[in-house]
Amino acid sequence: MSPRKFSHRAKVLTYRQHFAARWSEFVRSNFESPEHAAMVFGVDGSTAKKWWAGSHAPSGFAVGYAYEHYGMQAASTLKASA
Repeated sequence: MSPRKFSHRAKVLTYRQHFAARWSEFVRSNFESPEHAAMVFGVDGSTAKKWWAGSHAPSGFAVGYAYEHYGMQAASTLKASA
């Protein structure tokens, strides 16, 4: 892998890590528990627990659902800081 490709990959991973933290904040602020989030988003409990802990970011469907059903909360929590 060339240094340039590695640099781009590092930026993507950094963004993914930051987004996982913002998603965790969104989930913890709007749902009672990981189980509650799992029920709302239709994911298994282990996925919701990883979101809750901030160790994993969601797939696009979950982000879309969040914006569709929790628009103001999602916009204020998930928007990348400048």
